[in-house]
Amino acid sequence: MDIESKFPQIILIVFMVLQLALALLPIFITVNLSFKDAVGIQATTVWSFPRTWLFSNYAKAFDGMFGYELNSVFIVTVTTVLVIFISCYIAYLFVRKNFPLKSVLFFLIILPMLIPSVITLTPSYLVVFNLGLKGNWPGLILYYVAGSQIANIFMLRVFLNQQPGELYEAACIDGDGDIGIFFHLCLPLSYPIMMVQAIGIFGGLYNDYLWPLLMFNGSSNSTLMPVLQQVSDRMADGSKYAAYLISGIPLVITTVISLKFFVNGEFASGLKI
Repeated sequence: MDIESKFPQIILIVFMVLQLALALLPIFITVNLSFKDAVGIQATTVWSFPRTWLFSNYAKAFDGMFGYELNSVFIVTVTTVLVIFISCYIAYLFVRKNFPLKSVLFFLIILPMLIPSVITLTPSYLVVFNLGLKGNWPGLILYYVAGSQIANIFMLRVFLNQQPGELYEAACIDGDGDIGIFFHLCLPLSYPIMMVQAIGIFGGLYNDYLWPLLMFNGSSNSTLMPVLQQVSDRMADGSKYAAYLISGIPLVITTVISLKFFVNGEFASGLKI
C-alpha cells in the first residue's frame, strides 16, 4: 500500500530528474568544449574530456568581449531602473487618483499590447533616426523604456489595486503629500513585485538582438548580443564556448537574486490575502 501511494511521487521525481538532465546537457557540453584547444575540438567528440584543461580560454574570451558585456550591463541596468520606477508611479496614479477619462486612458495605454512588436519596429527606427539618436545609447535606452512600460503598468496596477486603501488614507491624514506617499509607502510595499519584474526586464533586454543590431551595426558602442557571434568567430579554440558561458554570467546573477523572492513568496507582500 505504501509503495502504491508513493508511486506517483516516484514517477514525478524521475520525470523532474530527466527534465533537469536534458536542461543541463547543453551546458555540460559547452563547459567541456570551453577547456579544449582547436585540435581537441575537431579530433574528439563533445563527450570526451580535454586532454589538457586550458583555463586560459576564459581569459581570452573575457578580453575579447568585456567591453561589449559592460555596455550591455550598464544600458540594461539603467533601463530597468527607469522602467520600474516610471511604471510604478503611473500605476500608482491610476489606482490612487481620480481624474477624467481614467479608464479610457488606461485602455489606450494597454492597447499596444495587442499589436505585434515587429509592426512598430520600422516606425520606431524612423523616430529614433530622425531624432539623431541612432548609434547612441540614449536612443537605445529611450526605445527600451518606451517599449517596456505597458505590461509593467498593467501588472503593477493590479498589484497596487489589491493593497489596503486605508494605509494611503492614513498617510494623507498624517499630512504626507502625493510624492511622499509614493516614496514612503507605495515603493516599500511594491518592492518585492518590482524586483520580480525587474529580473524579467533585465533578462529580456540583455538578450535583445535585433534593436541593438539596427542601432549600432556592430560598432564599439554596441551591446553584447549582436556582436557575440562576431567575437566568437575570431576565436579558433574553446574560447568561443567560454565566451558563450561568460555572456550568461549577468543572467545567472539576476536569476539567483530573483529566487529569493520566488521561493519565499515575497512578491505577494502588500496584498490583501
